[in-house]
Amino acid sequence: MVEEIQDQNYLSNLIKRYPDFMMILFYTDSSEKSKQALVVLDSFHGKYPDVGIFRVNASKVKDIHPIYGIDSVPTLLTLRKGQPAEYIFGIQSEDDYSRLLSGTKHVSKREGKGQHLKVFVYTSDSCPWCGRAKSYLRKNSIPFTEVNVSRNSSAAQDIFRRSGQTGTPQIDINGHIVVGFDQTKIDRFLGIKG
Repeated sequence: MVEEIQDQNYLSNLIKRYPDFMMILFYTDSSEKSKQALVVLDSFHGKYPDVGIFRVNASKVKDIHPIYGIDSVPTLLTLRKGQPAEYIFGIQSEDDYSRLLSGTKHVSKREGKGQHLKVFVYTSDSCPWCGRAKSYLRKNSIPFTEVNVSRNSSAAQDIFRRSGQTGTPQIDINGHIVVGFDQTKIDRFLGIKG
């Protein structure tokens, strides 16, 4: 079973024990999706017992998820070198979690559609439209990985080079870059009917 984080102090000690890479699932007891995500993560942890994999019950431990800006469950956060790296929302498969270990990008399936989606939302700390973009994707049940370019300079250089733009949000949907919260383009690339 995945170990439970009880408070900030405990988390700080875990970051010292696992300085290179950690996975933390934020969940609540009242969320059915959280319960499903915990089953998958427990099974995944059984296959990778040496990886730092933990969980936080956000309804009981209320001082950790705000630090990382987590406002929905289930959300899996990866920490690389003690810093937030990937935010993965919703229920994922063990294969998706394995990709995080191998350094490859997150791939998910859109529920009920069967099509493979790779969605990355590039955000920054001072971006008011980033929250709207993430909320819109959540509302439409689109799993995505958040990459904060304020904290990840190599990702910032990569997305800015690919798009030719330096603003955020930028959304990469299967290689199609949407600059800003352009709902028409987002809908087109995701196949959302307005």
